[in-house]
Amino acid sequence: MTTKPFIMVFAIVCTTLLFTPYAVYGHNGHNHGKGSGCSDCTPPTLGVDENGQRVISGGMIINNQATDVEFFKQTMSAQTINVGEPVEITLKVHSDLGVDTLQHVELKIGEEEKPISGVLVATSPVTIEWNRSFDGTETVIVHDKQNIIKDASVRIIDTKPIIGFRFTFTPTQEFDANTLVTKIWDDKRNTISNHFYNALEIESTKSSQISVKSTNTVQVSTSNLVVEKSPSMIDQINFEIQCSSDQQRLLRVSDMSPVCVDAYQSKVLISNNWAIQAQ
Repeated sequence: MTTKPFIMVFAIVCTTLLFTPYAVYGHNGHNHGKGSGCSDCTPPTLGVDENGQRVISGGMIINNQATDVEFFKQTMSAQTINVGEPVEITLKVHSDLGVDTLQHVELKIGEEEKPISGVLVATSPVTIEWNRSFDGTETVIVHDKQNIIKDASVRIIDTKPIIGFRFTFTPTQEFDANTLVTKIWDDKRNTISNHFYNALEIESTKSSQISVKSTNTVQVSTSNLVVEKSPSMIDQINFEIQCSSDQQRLLRVSDMSPVCVDAYQSKVLISNNWAIQAQ
């Protein structure tokens, strides 16, 4: 007679243990409160965060004229710059984990679409990049194949939580700088890109033409900062990347970065205009 009550109690206890909230929701991976499996998925920003809340005012400053930065793209009030006059562009970056987590801050000056292997690809005559490697070395790379600027530099002027990156350069001739493009990412590869249209107009007069000589590498006073004058990004990629004999070398249309893939992957990427054959 005592066996049946014991079995019933045992069954009730087992049912309670199996279906409590702790059993059902006991572990949820690495959600850390964001439900996406990563501990830091917040990209840097120049203006508003991923929820649309403004965290920075005046995120883009051109020669002391500040502009609030919106999502992704916006039209500005153009500033006219004469050839030979220095330009100072400051980006105010909000990064929730501070400057040490930022790896790349890029400013493209001018943008146009050019056909490459039958695909329209956005290109810029000038790109100034600030990079930090994993060992903390800071490098500034200037892509300026036509030598249309000089005295390019990048300097960090503020720290956490608002980090100021001051880009300076001097145009040596007239060129289309109407569009400015910024791209920033951190060590978690959280990326943000912004387009600023109608930003700069560079004008020249006869007396303002400047002679400039190309240099390969310029060392600056900052102990761990190297400034490099590089060939165009496409030329550099085509020269450096080597794929194995059973792979094909492609360039991603989005940023012209290289990728080595097999024949099937190559067909899929090219047919969807996601990549082009490297020249």
